[in-house]
Amino acid sequence: MEYFPLISVIVFSYNSEEYILSTLESIKTQTYPGPVELIIGDDCSKDNSIEICRRWVDENKEKFTRVEIISHTENKGVVENYNSCLKKSQ
Repeated sequence: MEYFPLISVIVFSYNSEEYILSTLESIKTQTYPGPVELIIGDDCSKDNSIEICRRWVDENKEKFTRVEIISHTENKGVVENYNSCLKKSQ
């Protein structure tokens, strides 16, 4: 039996409503045969990025072993957004 380790895909978002859907769709179409978790970190977007992510996750969560959306209530910057997502990944 072949073993495939868990892969964590982390997506960072800040005012990304124009591109976030195509990013998530691209991740969904990957063909890795093992478990995949998806962590989305939104850094207090002022547009509809987080709503787009939530709707997409509701429709596509079965593709992933685990999905978590981190929605910051204030802008933390790239490094802190990255660190918070990394801490949530398994």
